[in-house]
Amino acid sequence: MNKLLTAMVVSVLSASVIAQAKMVKIPAGSFKMGSPASERQRNMDEKQHNVSVSSFYADAYEVTQKDFQSIMGKNPSYFKGDNLPVENVTWFDAIEYCNRLSEKEGLEKSYIIDGKNVSWIREANGYRLLTEAEWEYACRGGTTTVFNTGNWNNPKDANYEGEYPYLIEENYVHHTNENVQAGQNRGKTIAVNSLAPNKFGLYNMHGNVSEWVFDFYGEYNTSDNKNPAGNKVGIYRVNRGGAYNDFGKHLRSAYRSATNPLDHDQNLGFRIARNDEKGTGVVETKYDAKIASITIPKNPKILIPYFSYSGNTESAAKYISKVLKAKFGKANVDLVEIEMVKPYRGGIYEVTQKDLNAEARPPLKTKIADMKKYNVVLLGYPTWWATLPMPVMTFLESYDFSGKTIISFSSHGGTRYGDSVSDLGKKVQNSYLGLPFEFFYGGGSDLEKRIDQWLANSGL
Repeated sequence: MNKLLTAMVVSVLSASVIAQAKMVKIPAGSFKMGSPASERQRNMDEKQHNVSVSSFYADAYEVTQKDFQSIMGKNPSYFKGDNLPVENVTWFDAIEYCNRLSEKEGLEKSYIIDGKNVSWIREANGYRLLTEAEWEYACRGGTTTVFNTGNWNNPKDANYEGEYPYLIEENYVHHTNENVQAGQNRGKTIAVNSLAPNKFGLYNMHGNVSEWVFDFYGEYNTSDNKNPAGNKVGIYRVNRGGAYNDFGKHLRSAYRSATNPLDHDQNLGFRIARNDEKGTGVVETKYDAKIASITIPKNPKILIPYFSYSGNTESAAKYISKVLKAKFGKANVDLVEIEMVKPYRGGIYEVTQKDLNAEARPPLKTKIADMKKYNVVLLGYPTWWATLPMPVMTFLESYDFSGKTIISFSSHGGTRYGDSVSDLGKKVQNSYLGLPFEFFYGGGSDLEKRIDQWLANSGL
């Protein structure tokens, strides 16, 4: 049997074996967290800084559906399989799992849960989520490259939307970089012990499911560089690593995704950890009181701004407007198209690619006379290049959305939200970001029924 065939057989056999939780000791060390200014497609929230972490244990695998079912008595996953990662879980599901698993094994619970406020008892010996710093340190495994496998990604190394590898946005129309090679898009999660582990022995740190970590999302506190645990007050929790449906850029070791901790999606899972060295103190994290006070009034003023190119988002926006006008009255609901001064024409991939790469903010024809009067904004857009279209970025940066409830709906070609919801949340941190809604192209025959359910779930 030749070496290639042997490797293929070993890979198949290993993935067919049910993975049991395997806690790997991660040695203490220091590293540069974040990305260098030279890293292509980096975000401004990835400021590079020195961080040191104590040794700890991390599960070699993402939590499986079998393990989650055995502890929580349910399996919310979209893709079913004992050895697949559990997904479609909220951040609160993840920390509750940690506490219940600790209790089952006679260990001390790591978390005190008081509604949306959660405290981490650092000295507890039970299971917990990794902190964001621990996660990046463990992911990198001593590497300083864009990914722990090097500066380019490939579906043989990670489960992601392989047709859109790192820097595809600069090479989709005019392919000039031979390192950027489109590959397999599996379109689903894979067994947690699939593919090769990193240098610390951890599997799927890039791709498969994006992993919840403990921290609130916020600007890095670069002076807090010894076992940092993120902001103490916040709205969104961080998830890391990207998922099976993410573009290559969202798998970068430094990339940070910010998500409503109550959100659950078929690309959100988690990995567990335990202390090696006993910690000290309690990390109290509190949900931002200003955001907690934002509610939808009985008779809200609703704005439905939407950006549409092919008409899919427009059709959904018009139906949403019709439903809400019938419920709250025509005077309380405004439907507005986000129009560009110079609309996109011709090869949509090329023109949007140029704007994305240049981080352009194309000027808008649309003007909102009085944004202050609206309580609720339902923002519609097509998910392009796994993020928000640049005209929508212009719109978001043109007004103050503080104190409002913002809920997004988006059409897409198979990548679901991409990271558009995270990007939206980062733009409107003084607003409450509700649970989003997505639909494939035109949405299908059940689109209106799904929209009705989404509006009801959103309090509308």
